[in-house]
Amino acid sequence: MKPDQPWAPFLWSALAVAAAIAVGLAMTSIVSLPNISMIFLVAVLFAAVRFGIWPAVVSSILSFLGYNFFFIDPVYTFTVARPHELLALFVFLGAAVLTSALAGRAREQAAAALSRARATRRLYEFTRRLSSFPDARAVAEGAVIELNGYLNRPIAILLPGDDNLELAASWPPEDQLDTASASAARWAYEKDEAAGAGTGTLPSARWLFLPLRSSHGRVGVLGIAVDGAALDGDIRTLAETVAELTAAALERARLAREITAANTATETERVRNTLLASISHDFRTPLASILGAATSLIDYGPKLPELARQDLLEQVKDEAEHLDRMVRNLLSMTRVEAGALELRRDWVDIREAFDRVVALVRRRGATQTFHIKISPDLPFVLADPSLIDQAMANIVGNAVRYAGSDARVDLEAYRESDEIVLSVTDDGPGISQSLLSKVFEKFARGREQVGDGGEGTGLGLAIAKGIVDAHGGSIAAESPVANGHGTRISIRLSLEGKAP
Repeated sequence: MKPDQPWAPFLWSALAVAAAIAVGLAMTSIVSLPNISMIFLVAVLFAAVRFGIWPAVVSSILSFLGYNFFFIDPVYTFTVARPHELLALFVFLGAAVLTSALAGRAREQAAAALSRARATRRLYEFTRRLSSFPDARAVAEGAVIELNGYLNRPIAILLPGDDNLELAASWPPEDQLDTASASAARWAYEKDEAAGAGTGTLPSARWLFLPLRSSHGRVGVLGIAVDGAALDGDIRTLAETVAELTAAALERARLAREITAANTATETERVRNTLLASISHDFRTPLASILGAATSLIDYGPKLPELARQDLLEQVKDEAEHLDRMVRNLLSMTRVEAGALELRRDWVDIREAFDRVVALVRRRGATQTFHIKISPDLPFVLADPSLIDQAMANIVGNAVRYAGSDARVDLEAYRESDEIVLSVTDDGPGISQSLLSKVFEKFARGREQVGDGGEGTGLGLAIAKGIVDAHGGSIAAESPVANGHGTRISIRLSLEGKAP
């Protein structure tokens, strides 16, 4: 016997009555009982709780007949000898039917409550999943898949495009709708009312379209394939609920996109203002020096001693080179952010690179003590020589700027497994932990602790990171290094393809 057959509950109810009769006969054979009707009430309650009202009513009638046939004198007949027993039988029948109705109704109410709880849970999970989608297309795709699982019907969502509604998502996937359905979708969107199958507007369409409404107006339409099978009240209510949730999710996605755009515009404006302020401040000193030296040469050139004129010309040259380096750093940052940093790889001798960097900062007036330590077996590295020089110069320039005029700066290079490690360590005041994580960000500057090194524009370490990333390496900052102070910037580059 299959439990899902429509007659199975009635058969089980009859078997329950038969079991009550057997139990009653067994008990009366052992001891004389004045009333065993309660045994039949148990069978009725079993049918009501397990199968609902109508199997319980059938069980009540069978219990009435079985009680009369087996336990009311004269037994094994449906005749009732004494009037009070007939009254007891009908009272039993009424009590059984009432009990079965109450129990069956309680069961149906419990089943309905459980169904509503499951539906609420599914809608909650549906809402939670929709809230995790990043954009309108993803929301539409998630919504059609979920609603298809609920209704087992094709679902589509159309969103406004440039000139018309566009099919944003459908499940099962479809490329386009037929003419009648497309017209119904436009009507639902423009008139803000349901259209298509089962409505008074374009009922010949095979789809029912519901407008997706948000607090700021319509955001699209939801389509449900009907194909002649009308939606009952519960399904229509579920579809409308899902439509409201989907509209809210689409509105959230739109607002998130607008917020992102606004934040991007704000950040762009902030970066532009910071860059302009930085350039105007940091370019002022070299430009003033160049202007002053050039003015002196023009006004007093013939009267100045040769040594003074040469010194002014050297000053013009140094400050011009200073400006040139700042402009190159700005251009390098632009190329790094655009992903257009071109590598011209060649074999790089790290010792020579360190020597060039130290010579450069000393020409710029660095007074710190520099120590270079290179492992004896260090191989050449396949990298872009000019970019590696620029990255190291920015890092060393950062140490010169913030470690102090009497600081010691150590440049070290050694091999570690399949990588080469380049480090610049100073014994300056170091970087606080709260600012250490920001040291490689653009415009990260501070009078005492945040790295700069990019000729005062706050781009030096950001450019160094971009150059290292372009080489497939990594860069890290460590502070303090020893005795509660000092900073170490370390670069790791792969030795794959190293020179023999």
